[in-house]
Amino acid sequence: MLFLFVILIIVGCLGIVIYFSRQIVYPKILTHKEVLDYEMEHDRIPSDLFDGLKEENIKINSYLGYTLKGKLYLQDNSNKFILMCHGITSNYDSMKKYSEPFIKRGYSIMFYDHRNHGYSDRNYTTLGFFEKKDAKCCVDYLMKRFNEPMIGVLGESMGAATALQLVTIDSRISFCIEDCGYSNAFNLMYHRALEDHNKILAQFTKPADIYLKLFYKFSLKDVSVVHTINKATCPIMFIHGEEDSYVPFYMVKELYDSYDGDKMMYTVKGASHAVAYPTDPETYSNEVNKFLDLYVK
Repeated sequence: MLFLFVILIIVGCLGIVIYFSRQIVYPKILTHKEVLDYEMEHDRIPSDLFDGLKEENIKINSYLGYTLKGKLYLQDNSNKFILMCHGITSNYDSMKKYSEPFIKRGYSIMFYDHRNHGYSDRNYTTLGFFEKKDAKCCVDYLMKRFNEPMIGVLGESMGAATALQLVTIDSRISFCIEDCGYSNAFNLMYHRALEDHNKILAQFTKPADIYLKLFYKFSLKDVSVVHTINKATCPIMFIHGEEDSYVPFYMVKELYDSYDGDKMMYTVKGASHAVAYPTDPETYSNEVNKFLDLYVK
């Protein structure tokens, strides 16, 4: 009887570990229609935002062999691009709301879906670990096709963490704007377990991380941005909502304090996770322009 009880405990614990791990690598993915309908319903994307720009669907081959799908909005005679990186469960339509200040400054825009999201090939999500290499493939594409343009990157949530990891491996990026990214993925997952479950289940974060390393070839520690951020060489703007409880507000301060390069921080009162721009779009755009005026030629 004792032996059976022990077996049941082990199986139960393993089940919890697998459950937590799969919540990370196989999150529930929203469709483009769901995201675009939500954004339009809340008036976050002006209907004429991309008028006058050439629209083009694109496909990019990842270094791991799958296909990333995205969209270009091209300005005439522009050699400046902003690469947009969306958050977990979402897709590139969620990033369109950030476009206006860049369009006004003459930037062409590249949107794309992360692996396992949107129109891109299905795989599994790694919180930025493999995604940063995919983002680098997007940079390669732009560099080759448009004769070495000036490229900046803007990311939201997991996309922000991806952008911050991208600039540590690709010195061709001229600037980075991260919005509500996480400083430490392990601490974030522990925090989420506490918020979504309880202290007992939160203790399974470490064994879940071991499971991820064994079966998915990455660890939460591999995507703890705060430990690698000083490999970046470009100016970085850090943005966070002060009421963000999904990615805790303290994480933006950790990131900002850890970075020794050119930097700027903008926090938004009353904003929860990933709604800093919709909360105060005018000030958000003004602060982005201030950052670009200060650090980008």
